[in-house]
Parts: sequence; structure tokens; C-alpha cells
Amino acid sequence: MTALSSQFKIKHYDGFGGSFVDSDYLAAAYDTGKPHVFENIFTQVYTAMSRFSDKPLMGMTKSAGNVLTIDDEIYRYYMQGAEEKDLTILENLEAGNAAPGVGSTTFRIKIDEDWVGAPEVLMTENNEYSVRIVDGPIPDGIGFIYEVRLSDDDDARFVPPALLEAGRRLTKGWTEIQSEFNSEFGGQYYSSSFMLECQVGAFAQEFSITDKALRQEGRIGIKLMDKNGKQLERFLPMAEMKMFDELEMSKEVALMYGRRSTKPGKDGYWIKTGPGLRQYLKDGHVQTYSGALTETMLKDYLMDIFFARNGEENRKVTLMTGTMGSIAFHELLAAEAKSFFTMDTNYIQRIGSSPRHLSYGAQFTHYQGPEGIEVDLIKNPQYDNTKYCKRMHPTDTNKPIDSWRMTILDFSAPKGTSFGSNINYLEVKDTYSHGYVPGTVGPNGPIQGGMTVKKVAGYERWVQGTAGILVVDTSRTGELILDFED
Repeated sequence: MTALSSQFKIKHYDGFGGSFVDSDYLAAAYDTGKPHVFENIFTQVYTAMSRFSDKPLMGMTKSAGNVLTIDDEIYRYYMQGAEEKDLTILENLEAGNAAPGVGSTTFRIKIDEDWVGAPEVLMTENNEYSVRIVDGPIPDGIGFIYEVRLSDDDDARFVPPALLEAGRRLTKGWTEIQSEFNSEFGGQYYSSSFMLECQVGAFAQEFSITDKALRQEGRIGIKLMDKNGKQLERFLPMAEMKMFDELEMSKEVALMYGRRSTKPGKDGYWIKTGPGLRQYLKDGHVQTYSGALTETMLKDYLMDIFFARNGEENRKVTLMTGTMGSIAFHELLAAEAKSFFTMDTNYIQRIGSSPRHLSYGAQFTHYQGPEGIEVDLIKNPQYDNTKYCKRMHPTDTNKPIDSWRMTILDFSAPKGTSFGSNINYLEVKDTYSHGYVPGTVGPNGPIQGGMTVKKVAGYERWVQGTAGILVVDTSRTGELILDFED
């Protein structure tokens, strides 16, 4: 950062930290009247200042309206299981049979569920071989035994023994019933629900200011404009703005890197931390690579997420990455697109009307793949931040390896759920609060005749709240992680 010339430098203060402000460490403040700050005003100011640009998770969830208010820091929700469930063979009961089912003979299988029965047909992992249930289920330990026969008129055919080994899967296919005076009927499978339990974390910040610091407080008039160019009438003192910003940044960092934990606090109450996005994504589609990322690799990775999912119109995802990941995204698409003539008109353009002045270059930030896949790229400055990402790239040693990390986020709400988005910001109802503890002075100056809490020439300012993130369906998310062996 270049130094300001003397005519522009009003006053300089060395950096400091902590929660106490006296006259030796006095921060310049914005022109303001009463310093009461409400969360909605804070959000408006920081949106106007584009300050959520360094808090992308909060920007994509909270600022986008994907906020769920809950009644307690512990919450539970149901995750709907798949409407169709595979059956798993637990034991090969025909281990000594080289040709199970040959000549229309019956044989036995042992599977993990008891909700199928005659006259249903089960398809093996090779859909050329299906078996019709004749009898069962018969409970046997942790599984159920069925008597089956091959669904085929060719008496020479039999089920390959390898398809009956433990761990192999079966799928309910259809029913086979007699065409007259039938008395057998197939059943239905209803998707299971899993109740999951999780929690959110709590956050707090404070600072104290002495009476002398309050009296000597220099004020700098700084105009803030909203997105429409209208001057905002509400201003925050610099120290208060920093306190509120620190609270929001601590939420952002916890929402990304936090891991669920519950530990006892000093007063005997529990300290809870909610899972961050990265802990959630470990249950998603995670792929680690060490070479150059190509368009084919990206396409195949995204197809693994969306393959066999319904709704090609609903396959738009957000790819969140750092600076180096953004460059890699551009380079892989530029390499793929270089054979198209349209690149000339997009990369080389005139500046103004003069043919002598040309501009070269553009950057890919959007990808439209096959089968309805669409990717929007956004930058997350935290991925480049060595404060939070201290592990460096082995060759580009001045850049954190997280700068190449690509996080795939699908914000579309899963069908059949009541959630507004697949990724939601959580806060506990009525836990956001802020205020001050007055001594002989308060935020508006000396207290003369009013109530004080303590006989100290200063006052304390504080803010606290809760925050968490909820990923409803982690199978719609994932990460492409550049990594090398240490």
C-alpha cells in the first residue's frame, strides 16, 4: 500500500487489538449522533459498502434471505431417504452351487430387509438376470432368507454365482402373477426418514472506552452512500463498527472452518460450536487431484453429482474458489474454447472508434456443461487469506494451497422439503442483542443526574448473537481439492 502524502494524512494511529480503548489508543470516529446500532442498519451499511464481499457465506445466505430462525441452539430436522432402496445380500447361501437356478430350480438368498415377497421380481446387479420370489421372508439372525427362481423360460440359464456374493445388491423390479384367479400382490416401499441433530454457535464482542478518550475523540466526516447513491443518515463510530464487523467476521470464519463441539464453560454451562461448511462437505462429493484441472475432469466431476438426478432444469451450482482457482477455471475453459472463432471477437476489441487502439483479454467466470449443468464462479477472499490458510503451495510458496480449492454449492432447495434453500443461515430467536454498560459517562457524554451501573469513568459496549449453517442435502455439494503429499 502506498503512503499518503502529508496533505492527505489527518492523523495516524498504530494498530492495536483487544477490547479496551483509552486516550492512548483513540480511534477516529465517523460523525454520528446516538450510537445505537441495530442489526438491520448494520446490514444496510455493510451492503452499501460492499463489505459482505469478504464474507461470501453470509452474503450468499443471510443477505440473500436464506435465514432460518430457530428456538434453541440445538435443532433437529428430517432428511428424507431415497424413494427406492437397494437390497443387500448378507450371505451367499449357494456358495457350493455352480449353477444356481439352472433348469428352473429354486435357490436361496439372504438379504437385509423383509419388505419384499412373492410375487415380486428382484433384479441383480446385471440386469440380464432377475429372480422371482417364491417364498419368504424367513428371519435368520440379522437378515431374512427368501426362496427364489430365475425369471426365464430358458432352462439352460442360471444366475452367475458372483452375483450372489455378500455385499451384492438387488433391486425390486416388477411382479409376476397368474393371469386368472390371482391372489398374490406386490407391495410398496416408502422412503425412510432420518432425524438429524445439530447445533449453532454463539458469538460475542466488546470494548471499553475511558472518559478521556471520549472527550478527545476526533471526528472525521465520511459520507456513505447506498447502492442508489443516496447518502445514508445513520453513521457508526469507528470502534463500534469494528466491534460489529469483528462479530460478523467471526461468524463467517466459524461458518466455514468450524467443527461441531460441545465443551463445558467456566460457569458450568456448555460452550457449543456448530459444524462449518467444510465439515458438512466431507459428506459430499470430495475429489482430490494433484495435476492440472481440465474441462473433462470438471464435467465428469459434476456429472457424478447430478447423474440420474431428476430435473435437468435444476442443475445450476455455484463454484466458490480463490484467486488461483479462478485463474485455473479460466484457463481450462479458454483451452477448451480456443478452437471456436468467436474467441477472436471476445478477446480482441476496439477501444473507442479508433482502429489504432485495441484491448486484448477476457476471463471465463461461467460454464454451461452438458445435461443442463451450469456453473457460476465466485471468489472467496478467505481462500487467499494467509491468516486463515497458512498451508502454502509447494512450488508457489507465497500462495496458500486453499487458493486453488473449488467448493461446489447447490442452493436449490431439495424437492419435497420445506426448506427455502439447500444451504441456509441459522440463528436462534431473540439471541441477538447489543448495548452498553454506563459508568460515569455513556456513549453520549457525562451522565449528570442519571443512573449509572458502576463508578468508573468510562463505559463498555458489547454485542452478541448466534449463527450456524445448515446444508440440507450434502450430496448436492462437493469440493475439488488441489493437494500434494507433504
